[in-house]
Amino acid sequence: MEEEENRKDIPAFWVDYMQDGKMEKLHALDCIQSHGEYGACLPGEGAGVEFEYIIGVELKPGCQAPEAFSVRVLPAATYAVFSTPPSDRKDFVGNIQGMWRYVFQQWLPASGYEYDEGKVDFEYYDERSMGDKNLVCDLYIPVKKKKE
Repeated sequence: MEEEENRKDIPAFWVDYMQDGKMEKLHALDCIQSHGEYGACLPGEGAGVEFEYIIGVELKPGCQAPEAFSVRVLPAATYAVFSTPPSDRKDFVGNIQGMWRYVFQQWLPASGYEYDEGKVDFEYYDERSMGDKNLVCDLYIPVKKKKE
């Protein structure tokens, strides 16, 4: 997150994922629950500036992912969920990043909640995220009540 590199690196990661066949390979698996995708920020080393970003899908219960794929289990948490405003494809990334800014700069400070460090925040992309118009994605932010 230093110098907001994540605002460039994450969209570039998605472009690579969608253009080089990784998306098709992932969605061709028989064991996926749905075609919704998760973009998750896993806590990394350091004081909140490093994290691992992954793109994934939910597996059907009891299903094993092929060895070529990494499996992560997201820990249970209490989430505040935000939907981005509908946008055209060209504005989608900006709206997602704008919603992240809103959550951390405006909503959290005024909410009575705080970010639950050590938990996983993620974006969820479902059928509303497909196409070229009226695109929406959901942000799941792990929260806990502020201590008084």
